[in-house]
Order: sequence, then structure tokens, then C-alpha cells
Amino acid sequence: MENNMHRNKRGIVRKNILVVLLLALFTMMSFTGSAYAQTIQGSPMVTPPRNAPAGTADLNWNPRSKALTVTLHLRGLQPRSNHGAYIHAGTCVSEGRVLYPFKTFVADAAGNGVPITTVNNVTGGIPATGWSIVVHTGTTAQTAGLLCGNVVNPRKAASVSIPLSAIPAPAPARH
Repeated sequence: MENNMHRNKRGIVRKNILVVLLLALFTMMSFTGSAYAQTIQGSPMVTPPRNAPAGTADLNWNPRSKALTVTLHLRGLQPRSNHGAYIHAGTCVSEGRVLYPFKTFVADAAGNGVPITTVNNVTGGIPATGWSIVVHTGTTAQTAGLLCGNVVNPRKAASVSIPLSAIPAPAPARH
């Protein structure tokens, strides 16, 4: 009888531990889902309003074929607007020359776009740093940037996903 009571207490303790772990997991998931923590660069990330331009860039490099496939997932663009996108040397703050142009694309009637571009002969893979992905307001690299994301790949992985954030408009000149 005493042995059964001891087993029952152990079972209750195990069930309570399981409940606590599940609650902790649920709490962590709800915090993660409801607020962006921080970007890899360490700056706080703010969830943009629904109609503000935003998106991600998924980069996948095939080491055998040396092909880099970039899929942009964009929202909040002007409906039916034309855009150019590029991988630039440098960062969003210090944009360099165009390294790889993407195909020009047109946003759909809702302002979304999912252009896919494959770049051949990318011999070094996705670098740890030194690239930025810029979506421009027009079809050329000379038009203003609309969205930008810094490529951060410290492990030199063959696939990374990069958040794209709105580039603030320049402040008007003061007279």
C-alpha cells in the first residue's frame, strides 16, 4: 500500500512537471509570435504597419552549380508598381555598387510580389557579411531604395532568410 502511494505521488509530480514545461513552452511561443525580439544586428525590430512596405529575401546557394536563387516575399507596395531589386556590396547604411541584378517585377493588385531570380556563377556562396539586398522604388538602381536588408550569414550557410525593412525617406532640406 505504501509503495502504491509512493508511485502515485511520483506520477503526480511527473504530470505537474509536464504541465509546467508545457506552460513555459506556450508562454515562450506566444511572446515570440507576438513581438519581434531583435535582429541579428542587435537593433530592435518594429513590426511595420500592415500597409507599409516590408518583406523577406530567401537566399539559396547551390555549391555544385554555383547558382544563387533569391526569392523575395514583399507586401505593402504600390499596387501594380514596377520595381528593380539588386544585391549591392556593402550595407543598407553604406550601399555599394550593384553586384547582382534581379529581374524587374510588378507588384500585384494588392501590392504584393514574390519575384524569384537565379544568379549563375556565384563562386563564393553567401558571404558572412558585405552584401545588402535593395528593392528600389523604380526599375533601376538609380531610383531611390524602398526596402533593404543586410545579408548576415556567420556560419556561411547555403540558405538564409533576410528581413527587408523600409528605408526612411530623406529629410527635406532646410532653408
